[in-house]
Amino acid sequence: MLQCLFYLSDNQLDKVISSYGIVEELHNNNDYLKESIELAMEISGSPICYISLLDSERQYIISSEGMIDFPLLKKDSICKFTVQNKKLTIIDDISCDSKTCNLEVAKGKNTYYAGFPLMNSENIAFGSLCIMDTKERSLNNKQLRILQIVSNTIVEKFETRRRLIKLIKDINKNFEPAECSDFHCLSSELAHLQSEIIRTKKELELQQEKLSMSNQNLSSFAHRIAHDIKAPLRSINAFSQLIERNNSEVKGTSDDSYFNYINSSVTQLNRMIDNLLSIAEFKTNVSPTTISVSQLIESIEVLLFQEFKQYNVKLIKPQVDVQLFGYESLLKQLFQNLISNSLKYNDPNKDAFIEVEFELLENSIKCSIIDNGVGISAEKLETIFEPFKRVSEKEVEGLGIGLDTCKMIVEDLGGKLSVESELGKGSTFSFEIPAGFNLKKQ
Repeated sequence: MLQCLFYLSDNQLDKVISSYGIVEELHNNNDYLKESIELAMEISGSPICYISLLDSERQYIISSEGMIDFPLLKKDSICKFTVQNKKLTIIDDISCDSKTCNLEVAKGKNTYYAGFPLMNSENIAFGSLCIMDTKERSLNNKQLRILQIVSNTIVEKFETRRRLIKLIKDINKNFEPAECSDFHCLSSELAHLQSEIIRTKKELELQQEKLSMSNQNLSSFAHRIAHDIKAPLRSINAFSQLIERNNSEVKGTSDDSYFNYINSSVTQLNRMIDNLLSIAEFKTNVSPTTISVSQLIESIEVLLFQEFKQYNVKLIKPQVDVQLFGYESLLKQLFQNLISNSLKYNDPNKDAFIEVEFELLENSIKCSIIDNGVGISAEKLETIFEPFKRVSEKEVEGLGIGLDTCKMIVEDLGGKLSVESELGKGSTFSFEIPAGFNLKKQ
């Protein structure tokens, strides 16, 4: 439909028209804007209707019948007056008007002209919707209003196309460039981008599948290694107990302490393997569900009943029940580790307590485990969440990986685990979980 070459200069108008990529679109789609032009013809009742685009020197005419096969100069265009004035221009007889009578178009049969400016979002007039006729014509107010709407619709089509072109170019920065990337091969660029997106999507799906398989293999490998390590440990433990029984008649020898060291080491190594397995299985083969945190804490209280009795520690439970959507096994591990940690580091010279507290924030919930135990020194606070680090010098069971596991779980929930503590006064471990919960009074 558009036959002339696109002339570019440094003029702002040239850049605006170039940004719409109209020349390229009309080379690939002869029906582009045809419906808008035919609608304007029907509303006006005129047999001649076209869209005129003007750059710094040329005019390009788009009509329902096609495009003239030679370029026109802007100075010979009747539409230049509409573009210059940026308003509706009506000339009843172009052959008698002083501004248009010398134009080539006025020397033919055409007499009537109505031009509706095409104004973009930057208030730049870059063309017009033109109505012409070979006989006298008058457009009523209703026709003028509707034709103005049609011209606005044409501008919106241009603007939408410009936004699309910009989006394509922005997206294409993240992909391998096509063989050509200018406006003349926009259709090829689109097809290229689509193929790139499909290819990238397939690669991501394949990587995700490989990652899932790798996680399964890692979990399986961890269990096999754990089984292989535990086998000789069981043998060591069994034989040491057998030797101990055989030497039971000999009391008070140094062998007793040796056997105690062996049994303690075996027990400690078994516990280490179990804890490492719990880290390796972090959020593996489990699905999120709705969890009552109060019920979770009650189950942990039952689980740690002997420890609460042994250390004579009182558990203060929250007055609200929080319904969380998450991984029950992980949340249970989180609260159990934190409560167990407070139990181990209680102060026997105090009426020891552990309090679980919830604070409702705007978009999250803050959970705190508060105790009045031995506390943590300032230098220990810096490394407390690192694996195999201990909270204090107090001799307790465990390997020092409980808090590291808690940190992993909280971060997986989208939060951050923190601690406030003062030596000799106690500690408060806190973390926030994003909103998405219900509350019930106890």
